[in-house]
Amino acid sequence: MGFNKLFLPEINDLKKSLLERGNEEFGKYWIRRYSKADAVNGSVESSEFIKQFINMKYNEDIKENKESSK
Repeated sequence: MGFNKLFLPEINDLKKSLLERGNEEFGKYWIRRYSKADAVNGSVESSEFIKQFINMKYNEDIKENKESSK
C-alpha cells in the first residue's frame, strides 16, 4: 500500500491551466487528484484556488440531492 502525495503547481500555472481547460474540466481533474491524495504539498494560494472548485462541486451535489429528495 502506498502513500499518495500531491504536489500543487504554482498559482500562475493553475490559472493558466484553468484558462486552457475551462471550469468543468479543471474542476474534475483537481477534485479527482485531491480525493486520492494522502498528503498535499504546495502553497496556500494554490490550495485555496483549487478548493474553490471542490466546494463548488460539493454545493452543487448537495443542491441536487435536496431537489431529488422532494
